[in-house]
Amino acid sequence: MTAIQRRIVIFFLLSYLLTWWGYALVWLFPSQTWAAENFALGPLIAAPIVIWFTEGRDGLMRWLKRLIRFRAPVWVYTAAFFVPLGIAALSTVFAIAVGAPAGPVPVYGPGELVLYFGIVLIAGPFPEEVTFRGFGQHELQTEISPFAASLWIGLGVVIWHLPLFISGEDPWLIAITVMAVSVVYAWLYCRGGSVWPVVIVHFTHNYFGAAFFGQIFAGPDRMPFVEILTVLYIVWVALILWRQGSSLGLKQQPA
Repeated sequence: MTAIQRRIVIFFLLSYLLTWWGYALVWLFPSQTWAAENFALGPLIAAPIVIWFTEGRDGLMRWLKRLIRFRAPVWVYTAAFFVPLGIAALSTVFAIAVGAPAGPVPVYGPGELVLYFGIVLIAGPFPEEVTFRGFGQHELQTEISPFAASLWIGLGVVIWHLPLFISGEDPWLIAITVMAVSVVYAWLYCRGGSVWPVVIVHFTHNYFGAAFFGQIFAGPDRMPFVEILTVLYIVWVALILWRQGSSLGLKQQPA
């Protein structure tokens, strides 16, 4: 195992520890006192700790500089927003077409929309992508192909979500979705050279897929929507690999 691989393994192990502590306490000492939520800020705490102890101040500054790099091709930002939005919309249409019972589209007030915007951004896209992609993917693709790196990072993220799968909060099928979107995220990072298109595609997927389109279906009726969503992301990955290959279009490693 190389030094980079060890750093990434340590990062994921620390992320699991910081994320799963609530679930562990509930399992070891059943009580309503403990918080059992998936603590999304775990990776955001783990990454700078690992970088500081393995690369020092210089490594930490390089990572922070990557986080404030917003410049990327317009088409990358456009794809990051509109493609996942289209996938969520198409999944809804196809799910209804195959007979999934659908309810009305949720209606939110301006205050709710703003509040949910912040919650979704902080509870997933930002802390996950500046670390899983801005650190893990960035480092690992210096040793192996970006595609292979995306699969290894995707596997780490699937494991990170295990409490949600085991508790039934998310269906196990989502594990396949996570692996597929990990390739999409890596492709956007490689082509854009910035983590922010990745944050946007993740945010769009969560915000519109969960808060709007996903809410049209309740309980088990949601499975056709999830199944079609997963298939469409796999199709997107297939198109990326067809056009870009295992390099995912990477021409120059982001600094």
